[in-house]
Amino acid sequence: MIRWLKKNFSGDMVRPFIYKVFTRGILALFAAQLVHYFAPAGSGFSSFSNLSLGLGLLFALFSLLAWLRLDGFRIPQVKLPRLKRKDPPFPAGSIADHVDDEIVFFDDLSSGEQNVCVLLADLLLTVLCLLLAPVV
Repeated sequence: MIRWLKKNFSGDMVRPFIYKVFTRGILALFAAQLVHYFAPAGSGFSSFSNLSLGLGLLFALFSLLAWLRLDGFRIPQVKLPRLKRKDPPFPAGSIADHVDDEIVFFDDLSSGEQNVCVLLADLLLTVLCLLLAPVV
């Protein structure tokens, strides 16, 4: 596993990996809070350990799908139109003007690197959720 990780993970993928983990983790916590709020108090979904276990299994499914995409399996996707985002002007300049390295976003990575980032983010969130399930 370490050999595969050294071969497929580069330094340019750190920022997209952190962004994927953070956004998916926040969305998972938000979904868990919504389920906890709207589920009846006596149901099995109202406890945090069951929610964490369910989210862990969901992230395990997502990581399996990302692993299959790395292996060549393609899932048909709907292409949604994207609006080009216009960056607001900074009155004091941008910090990116002072950095020698170019900032790499998730969309700038190749499809294989994107799949590796998604796979590692889902695996990390699976482990975190499954570790939280018996604790709380």
